[in-house]
Amino acid sequence: MTYFDRYLAIAKTATVAQIELAVQWYADAELVAHDVARILNARGVNATLEVGASVVSSFSPRQRWNRNVVQALDFAHTGTATGLGNNLKMANNSLVLGFDALKGLKTNAFARAIAGDENAVTIDVWMCYAGGLDTNSPNKTQYREMSQAVVDVAHEIGLTPRATQALIWIIYRGSAE
Repeated sequence: MTYFDRYLAIAKTATVAQIELAVQWYADAELVAHDVARILNARGVNATLEVGASVVSSFSPRQRWNRNVVQALDFAHTGTATGLGNNLKMANNSLVLGFDALKGLKTNAFARAIAGDENAVTIDVWMCYAGGLDTNSPNKTQYREMSQAVVDVAHEIGLTPRATQALIWIIYRGSAE
């Protein structure tokens, strides 16, 4: 079974409530990025939505969404946050480089999706498992194949790639958290 087949099968089980949640998820995440940028600007950092989204994404590896948000807001307020040192390094680099600070395929795509790119597809551990891949760290080829499968499913079901990824994630994960 291909990534497309697996993702399509999952998407076809969606309830109306799950579709609404998926469509709204990144819009809500974008509001968090706007808050991060606003707080950074109040501290004298010239922060755009790109910077805010990149900071939020910097704290996403190995974190649940609630914790991710807390760490991004802590960083925006204080310039520091608890957690993985590499995440803090990415957040600091994001202040200057925006998306370019995020070298990982996942964190870069996540920042772009948070910032409003409807075509950005985030492949994380749950998307790997949903695609039938038994790893939390796909290689570049697998990542691109899974991303393309999400884009193809999006065309099939009439949602944006970003919303389709969120939908598959929500259904497979069992929650939006």
